[in-house]
Amino acid sequence: MAYCKKNRPRARFRSLIVTMTAMVAASGCYTSHVRTPASTTFDARFAHSFDPDPAFQYEQTEVPVTNHVEGRGASSQYELRLLEIPSIGDNAQDGNLVTARYFKSTLPGKHPLVIVLPIWGTYTYPPRKISSSLQRYSNGDVHVLYVQGENFLVDWPSIVDADDQAEFMDLWREALEHQRVTMIDIRRLIDWAAQRPEIDADRVGLIGFSAGAMVAGNILTQEPRLAATVLVMGGAHTHEIISRCNGERTTNVQEKAATFGWSRDDLETRLASMFQTIDPASYPGRTDPSRVLIFEAGRDTCVPKNCRDDLWEALGRPERVVFDYGHKKAFLSFTPLGNNWMRRQIWRFFEAKLLTDAPR
Repeated sequence: MAYCKKNRPRARFRSLIVTMTAMVAASGCYTSHVRTPASTTFDARFAHSFDPDPAFQYEQTEVPVTNHVEGRGASSQYELRLLEIPSIGDNAQDGNLVTARYFKSTLPGKHPLVIVLPIWGTYTYPPRKISSSLQRYSNGDVHVLYVQGENFLVDWPSIVDADDQAEFMDLWREALEHQRVTMIDIRRLIDWAAQRPEIDADRVGLIGFSAGAMVAGNILTQEPRLAATVLVMGGAHTHEIISRCNGERTTNVQEKAATFGWSRDDLETRLASMFQTIDPASYPGRTDPSRVLIFEAGRDTCVPKNCRDDLWEALGRPERVVFDYGHKKAFLSFTPLGNNWMRRQIWRFFEAKLLTDAPR
């Protein structure tokens, strides 16, 4: 099956930034946000005692990897390596490979690792820029692994072109399997990190943006080895987001469902049981909230408020920064237009949790 790939993502993101710049100019200074500190009621011992759901368990063996030196990273303290490992199944990527750019610190000793997830099939700007920023901010104190995601995990065009309800639902089952496989593949990257002499596997961080944040939130409830996680514009209840989001791809899906006589409520109901396994709200209380940081958009019309609130509750009420903007505009705090404010906050969080307040 062919998967729709992104089209000129850098040009598309630049165009988006130009549009959003005009929005900022029209609306005034970009500073409005509310910050809620993390809950302090969690028993941190539990975060290292849970077993993953059977759907995400696998045999932990030595991870086969192809590792090529590609050049230098964002600063002289880093070398860039290209990593490839075989997926454990169908991950919707070319050759069923997990590909990553590994920015390896050249400083001696063991250092933490931050895994940066892609926004599969779409914009590369946020994960690419945070990968560079982490290198510059840390001066070699942190390794960075930027996972590549050329193809969507959901075959949106085929779903919209489905001949009937049965094919429509079968394609959603395939999409669910791609996400399940991807979650295990990310866990296997942590296995790989534990095999590396330069990486301190007790200090592994994870960050995801938008669709990548939804995957990261799911991984967080199945992987107890994560020492710090940042979720940017994510949420729980993927089935509800698909049924309610006003984005181009999700709107097309909703319109396709309407040809079957389904309302948005009908679509949500049909997807709900299917997506329960990958819903972080299905696994409350597994996460130490002091080791999670959430950024979200208070006026998000793609990720409903209850999806954002339920993610926050399931993760134990971690620190949460809510911007008084929509999904896309809130990302301006990540760009020079927002003085790179979010980038600095992300680094300070990882610095505190992986370097200063590292788990023992």
